[in-house]
Amino acid sequence: QVAPEEFKTSISRVNACLRKNLPVNVKWLLCGCLCCCCTLGCSLWPVVCLNKRTRRSIQKLLEWENNRLYHKLGLHWKLSKRKCETSNMMEYVILIEFLPKYPIFRPD
Repeated sequence: QVAPEEFKTSISRVNACLRKNLPVNVKWLLCGCLCCCCTLGCSLWPVVCLNKRTRRSIQKLLEWENNRLYHKLGLHWKLSKRKCETSNMMEYVILIEFLPKYPIFRPD
């Protein structure tokens, strides 16, 4: 079982990472949309790269959290792409899975 304080700390770390990266991504998105016609869509590439970098940093953070605490508790946190329930858009969610328990006393 995860202590509420540990869970809150993990979620706070993820939120801090998003809080740091999101304003930059939004500024580049607005700039890319304004210049999209002139650049034939190439102005949106920085947004794609920044989103990929943000996604990678969240994945690394979740990997660190897994190694630090959650794998010891039999849990695995990962970033998963899902279809939104209300529209056809895709979103990223944190998926918490149970790790299978290995029978260590069972002979090979």
